[in-house]
Amino acid sequence: MQLREQGLNEVYQRVKEQRITLGLKAFKRTPTTPIDDKYLPAIFMDEGIDEVTVSSERNPTGYPMRRVLEIIIELVVLKSETDIKQLYIDVRKAVFNGGVVVADNTIIKEIRTEGPNGYGLPNIVGMRLVLALSYTDDGN
Repeated sequence: MQLREQGLNEVYQRVKEQRITLGLKAFKRTPTTPIDDKYLPAIFMDEGIDEVTVSSERNPTGYPMRRVLEIIIELVVLKSETDIKQLYIDVRKAVFNGGVVVADNTIIKEIRTEGPNGYGLPNIVGMRLVLALSYTDDGN
């Protein structure tokens, strides 16, 4: 799980370093509280499904094992103020600036885009960039 956390931190730092250039008012990892529209445009980074792809045949616990974690980077903007598709492109560039290696034997790749979607709120729109973080979990 150490490589997972290192990879997540690297992705977070890549976006955080570009937050001013991107015009972000907020960037939160695993948010626990709602955000007010005065803090838009904002990005939320969540951890999704973490799936085992290859287990060790030599150890009854299956470790070490190769895993793939979904990282969801959600962009939320005021539609009247921000071109969400351009922001999406710029965020994707920031994520991959520095390459696909984000930690030792840990890589990221884009697996899908979701949106743009409305939230049932006036003038609010969002998009999601979903990444796959592939890493080796040694069980510690």
